[in-house]
Parts: sequence; C-alpha cells; structure tokens
Amino acid sequence: MTIVVDWLDAEKKVVYYDFPEQWSWDDLYSAMSQVKDMMSTVPYNVYVVINYEKSKGIPPGALTQLRVGTMKASPNWGGGVFIGVSAIVKTILKTFTTINKKLGERYAIAESREAALAIIQKWREHDQNKLDK
Repeated sequence: MTIVVDWLDAEKKVVYYDFPEQWSWDDLYSAMSQVKDMMSTVPYNVYVVINYEKSKGIPPGALTQLRVGTMKASPNWGGGVFIGVSAIVKTILKTFTTINKKLGERYAIAESREAALAIIQKWREHDQNKLDK
C-alpha cells in the first residue's frame, strides 16, 4: 500500500505522512521524494507529522534507513514528529536519537496530532528566535 502525504495546513508549513498497515522502505522513499518536491515550492522550513497509527510494524534495518532517510531530507526540512508509534518504534527512535544526537534533535514523539503540532510550534519559535539574533 502507499504512504499518503499531503499538506496539513493551508500555509504549507506542515506535511502529514499517513502510513498504511503494511509498507516498505521503497514506499517511504517514494513518499519522501514527493514531499521533497512539495517542500521545494516554499522558501521556509517545513515540518512533518508522521502518523504510524495504522502501521502494523516497521521493515528490517530501521536504524540505518532512518539515518539514510534523514540525510536525504529536503534542505528546508525542519523536523519530524511521530504519532501512533509502538513501543518497538519508540525504542528505535530513542536509540537513533542517542546515537545521532545532531540528527536526533530533529525528531520527537507525540501522543496525538494536536500534541505534534504543539511540538512543531515550539520548534518554529526556536527557529525564529535564532533568526532574530
């Protein structure tokens, strides 16, 4: 099945990934290519909400693929917030963010879409404060 991606807001500042029950790394990279094209249409940082609520698991090689995927992200990718993740995915993300501290700063886990958007708002404010200095 396909990973569905779309703008979450009219201002085109947040992209929403909706993962199906079953997916592959090729599905993810196809979705990421689409998102990269979307992000290229705006000059500011764009953040992503990654919805795993329907996903039944994660393919093998997650740590490597997470790093590769992060490195392939659009230059104006601000960060990603995962929602609906299982305990195993939480562990993988925590391991990734511990091993790759700089890349790990660009990821978070939230319990809901609203909580994810609150995290993104804080990231935006932080980014704006850096620009204002």
